[in-house]
Amino acid sequence: MASERKKPAPAQGLGDILKGVVRKEGLGKRQLQGRRLARKVLAEILGEKLAPHADVLSVKTGVVTVEADSAALFQELEGYRRQELLDAFRAAGLAVREVRVKLASGDA
Repeated sequence: MASERKKPAPAQGLGDILKGVVRKEGLGKRQLQGRRLARKVLAEILGEKLAPHADVLSVKTGVVTVEADSAALFQELEGYRRQELLDAFRAAGLAVREVRVKLASGDA
C-alpha cells in the first residue's frame, strides 16, 4: 500500500501572517487607539511649537515609547517632563507604568 501524502499548506504572505498574529494576540484596533490617544496627549503637553518634533512610537504592555528629533527635546522629555507625560497619559485613561524616550537617529 502506498502511504498517503498530505498536501502542503498553501504558502502565506507576510501580510496574512501578521494579520493572524494581530488577531490571535488581540492587538490591532485597541493598540492603534491607544497610540492615537497617546499622540494626542503628547501634542497637548508639548504644544504647537514642540509637538511636530516628537512622536509616539508605541504603546505596549504599559510602556509608551516617545521619540524626540533633537537632543535638547530628548533631554527635556527624558528629564523633568517624563513624570508630566506619565501623569497625562494615565489621566487620559491609558494604563501606563513607564514612559521611555528615544532620540531619533540622524539618518536622513
